[in-house]
Formats: sequence, structure tokens, C-alpha cells
Amino acid sequence: MQQDKGWEMLCDKLASSGYSALSERERVWFNIRALIDAVEGGGIISYFYNSGANTLGDCTAALERLGASDVKRQIDRVSALFPGSVPTSVADRNVIVDSWDEAGEAADKILEEVDDVLMPMMEDLEEELARFLERSEPRT
Repeated sequence: MQQDKGWEMLCDKLASSGYSALSERERVWFNIRALIDAVEGGGIISYFYNSGANTLGDCTAALERLGASDVKRQIDRVSALFPGSVPTSVADRNVIVDSWDEAGEAADKILEEVDDVLMPMMEDLEEELARFLERSEPRT
């Protein structure tokens, strides 16, 4: 349960001081947790349609740090649906995501394929995150 208390402290720090105040360890934790929760709660589109992808670059770096290249590859597939690059604001991303409905089934097909691949990976990603947090726990 120490991780639960640590998560609460991280969320309090984020709320009071902002994302830039998080340590590298906390950023890894925050970004991977946001990805896992989004995928398990509504599929990969939930990650992009909500605030999770606001820090997409840090999330992909965290995936690399955890050795989760298969997960990163799937995130990159969805990121490629955005022209140019993935916007950092929810509103800007949602304008693009909403346009996919008009574009036909191509985006939906990719999103479904990515969900099918990602969902079984989330348990392993969560375990790797737990190992990372243990290894990088600050010494008191």
C-alpha cells in the first residue's frame, strides 16, 4: 500500500505545483499510469481524447525507459493518424479525432487493432512500472 500513498502524494504535488514540478521518476509513474488507466478504461482513443496525451512525448520516453517498445510501437501507430504531430491540448486533439468519423473506417480499424494488441500488454506494463518504482524509490 506504500505505492497507493505515494500515488496520492504525486497527485497532490501535481495539483498544487504542476507537471513541471514532478521528478523524472514521478513523470514516468504519472505517464505510464495515465496510459494504463486510459487503455483499460476506454481503449487507446481514451488516452488521446482526454488529457493523457498532453504529455505524449514524456509517455513514449517512459515506455522506452521501461523497455516497453511493443507498447510504444502501438502508441506510435495511433500518433501517426494525426497530421504532422499530436497536438498537446485536448481541444486540438479532439478536433482531429472528431474528423476521423468523417474520414471513414480507416482510423477505427487502426484503433481497434491497437486496442486488441495493447489490452493484453497492460498487465505486463503495470508489473514493469511496479518494478521500476521499487528500483527507483527514493532513499530516506
